[in-house]
Amino acid sequence: MVGNAYHINRLAISDKSNTSTTLINEDRTKTLELLRHLLSHSSQPLVICGQDGIGKSTLLKTLQEQTMAKWSYCMITSPADLNFEKLQQAIIQEINPNIKNKHSQSVSSVFQQLDRQHKKLILMIDDAGLLIPGLINQILTLAKEYSLLRVIFVLSHHELDLKSTSDTAINEANLIEMPALSEAQCTEFLYQIAADPQTTITANDINDELISIVYQDTQGIPGQILAKFPRIDSDLNYTKSLKTLVLSVLILIILALCTQWFSNSDYNIKRIAFTKDINTTLTNPNLPE
Repeated sequence: MVGNAYHINRLAISDKSNTSTTLINEDRTKTLELLRHLLSHSSQPLVICGQDGIGKSTLLKTLQEQTMAKWSYCMITSPADLNFEKLQQAIIQEINPNIKNKHSQSVSSVFQQLDRQHKKLILMIDDAGLLIPGLINQILTLAKEYSLLRVIFVLSHHELDLKSTSDTAINEANLIEMPALSEAQCTEFLYQIAADPQTTITANDINDELISIVYQDTQGIPGQILAKFPRIDSDLNYTKSLKTLVLSVLILIILALCTQWFSNSDYNIKRIAFTKDINTTLTNPNLPE
């Protein structure tokens, strides 16, 4: 059984922060407040849990952006081939990016360095369900050894169930549930998307019928809502237009060269000469054959 479960939409935490990130609504701003509180006052690991596309990764990126000056971060986004040695090297590289030989420094010296700087290290592992069995236990053992280390895992509910069996230490974590958007929040999110001039939806397109359809189709999952109204990449469109223009010019050049070659070919020269001979014969019938 995972430790305390925090349901974001029921938190009674004042909204003290504001962000322009479209996925960070009022409830998720409260989630950020909760994360900051737990990271500051508790050494227990955290699990951010929710469906795919719910906004777990976006939440952590926003947390990092807002607290970069206060804490150091190590973000692992592709953990499929991660092992304990690679994890330690990643931590060393993150804290000392200019170090040439990661093996020349120990994890212990890194945490001593952080202690002198009065900083914590927040280790965030996205898609933690991909971690090899047993690695979570090793990571949490490391966190117990170094009090400056805080760990956040991003997992779906199914992945959490599996890891609870293979890595029992995950049961000590505080669970933070990421809920889907309500219909009212879905409406607000649609208007935020429409505010971007490069999306395929405008504010004039939004009405009760569209909101109802989008909410039923996506069940309030932000990632699925965004997929319905993809952002138009102006740079990509420019590149495609440029390629089309270049291709058109090349085709015209090839056609011109082919026409020129055909008009100057031996076949056409002989044909012209033959035509002249016939015309001469017709106009001068007394010429010998």
